[in-house]
Amino acid sequence: MSRVAVFGEALFDMIQQQDGSYHPFVGGSPFNVARGFVKQGIECTYLSPISTDYLGEKIFNAVAEEGINVPADNRSARNTSLALVYKADDGKPSYRLYRKSVADLDITSEKLLSMLPDDIELFHTGSLAIVPEMLEVLIPVITTLKSRGVKISIDVNVRKGVEENHHQYVASIWRFVEFADIVKVSDEDLELKGLYGKPEFYAKSMLDRMQDGMVILTLGEGGSHLITDKHNLHQPVHKPDVFGDTVGAGDTFFSALLSRLLKNDAMSTQAPEKTLVDALKYGAIAAGMNVATIGCNPPTCKQVEAVINK
Repeated sequence: MSRVAVFGEALFDMIQQQDGSYHPFVGGSPFNVARGFVKQGIECTYLSPISTDYLGEKIFNAVAEEGINVPADNRSARNTSLALVYKADDGKPSYRLYRKSVADLDITSEKLLSMLPDDIELFHTGSLAIVPEMLEVLIPVITTLKSRGVKISIDVNVRKGVEENHHQYVASIWRFVEFADIVKVSDEDLELKGLYGKPEFYAKSMLDRMQDGMVILTLGEGGSHLITDKHNLHQPVHKPDVFGDTVGAGDTFFSALLSRLLKNDAMSTQAPEKTLVDALKYGAIAAGMNVATIGCNPPTCKQVEAVINK
């Protein structure tokens, strides 16, 4: 069984409903990715500290229920992070984030390195973890892992209001991208980085900052691309019969795609084109199944395979 480790926020999404009320869901992009890995039969360790507050206990219980591994003694007295999620008419979420002095960033590089499983194949991070204050924590960890042959995946997942200085935030993201083997970025992420129009062009330009890297570009209704120096593969969206919302769709897509690549020993730009095409399609189907529900609900491997084999 492939083994992975994930670092990044687990928080409470307060998701606005049609009647104006808010329903709480345990979420956070990296945590959703961890959930997706486990659903796909990948052994996953979640490395960010979890708060000892009331909401943190809920998150800790959710981690256990999902079958995600957590290191012993990795709790924090800091608060659990919150995200208010406002749904637009098209179902797309926008966010108001509460991220100051939060538990999931309460760690040093030394402690993080000491908790890493010895035999992981992939280290995943991104979203609200790739902020300026985490450069000195995560870069030493990532460089150490790369020296061991561990692959690095990053989900850019840009959010408004994460940092007061948005330019510093964007610069931090670019710095992290330099160390990644595979990066996921959306057209909306590119716009929030100040890159308007021509998303394929800007996604390809990210390869210049990477060493033999792979960029996954998502375009909402426009589908997705897997881009390397040799390939620009396109996959249309998989539309469900019933639409719920798009919460966690990108996380489900990326975790399913990465899981498929891991299982096929294809975490490389040198993998056969048909294997890359297969992983891109697999991720799109998983994402389509997720948006048929409310909130983030990644499908299992068997559920995705059943759709493929119809």
